[in-house]
Amino acid sequence: MREDETAAPAVLMVCDYSLRYLGGAQTAFLRQAEALADEGVRVVVLAPDADALALRRADDEMAGAVQHPLVTIAPPRRGTIPVLDLPLLGRAGDLAPLVAATIRRHEIGAVVVHSEFALAAAAIAVARRLGIPSLHTVHTFFWRAPAVLAPFAPLVSRVHGALTGIRGGDRFTGSHPLNNALRTMTLRIAQRADIVLSPSRHQAEALRAAGAGRVEAFSNVAQPLRVAAAPEGGPLRLLWVARFAPEKRLEVALDAMRLVVERLGPDRVHLDVAGGTHRPVEAVTFHGPVPGERVGELMDAADAALITSLGFDNQPMVALEAFAHGRPVIVSDPVLATEFEEAAIGTTTPDAEGLADQIVRLEADRALLAPHREGAVAYARERQPAAHVARLRELIASV
Repeated sequence: MREDETAAPAVLMVCDYSLRYLGGAQTAFLRQAEALADEGVRVVVLAPDADALALRRADDEMAGAVQHPLVTIAPPRRGTIPVLDLPLLGRAGDLAPLVAATIRRHEIGAVVVHSEFALAAAAIAVARRLGIPSLHTVHTFFWRAPAVLAPFAPLVSRVHGALTGIRGGDRFTGSHPLNNALRTMTLRIAQRADIVLSPSRHQAEALRAAGAGRVEAFSNVAQPLRVAAAPEGGPLRLLWVARFAPEKRLEVALDAMRLVVERLGPDRVHLDVAGGTHRPVEAVTFHGPVPGERVGELMDAADAALITSLGFDNQPMVALEAFAHGRPVIVSDPVLATEFEEAAIGTTTPDAEGLADQIVRLEADRALLAPHREGAVAYARERQPAAHVARLRELIASV
């Protein structure tokens, strides 16, 4: 770290989600915090179970990696909201003194939030009162819940209003009542930040259309490049990695594999699934819960990764991981196919039949993967930590 950087204002990074559970939002959050620290920016992390980040960096240091210091602060936890598995930290008004004290003590010059609940609302409100920039990273504006749960929409709105202190403002109205309530939650936090950051262009457009204000398309941080040689010989190997949630549509991948086996037999294509419990699906291996390094090994052994969600994902972190390893993604969602350009291979239809057709085509001619591998590396190279931090600094300075 240069001497002039030690005196520069720090960045406060805020998240309502537990950092012990590594979903997509937490992974993006942690990578951004580490990228900032490693580029010489003073970073303070305020989030439930923030010590998980300190432990993670201590492990990296023991493994020989050079680590730059960052400060971690965990607000007192009062419980967990059922179903959402969301830490209950109290109301935004109760959290504001902690945020204000943190900003003053650590000479914070900008606040970056990665969630839509009480702690994020408190951080944005305090930043505005103290006259420092606030940026809100939206990980999904495409909240989706079963329509049968629509009667719970008023409850969701009341709970969010009680936690954040935000009880009025614009409403999203483009879906069924519960989806509308969930997306309104994100919209109302976004409208209070100076800049809204969307990791994808298509989500940025949706946020602008909803009235979010200044929205910038700004990618998450890609892993450092670890490009492995393409597999040689053997079956075409595919990898599925995601949360085991209905919107990720694992069943589409499994149904596609059943169709592929019917057409080609069980030995020409193989699918590895990271996570989950074993099911008797021919040519599919369920690996159960796996650590990050094991996901990297599976990625290196694969020809491509599968992303089978439809109309839900913004910028899946598994895509960035695949690209950093030089692996393209096969996507069911035509919007993601456009978002990732040459790094993605779209299916003709978003169902299992369309995915199976694409898999059979690639198995017959693996040379078709080559330009998409090049596209994957190019996509990851443009989103490396140094470039990400430089652009974030520009955005903060622009407020």
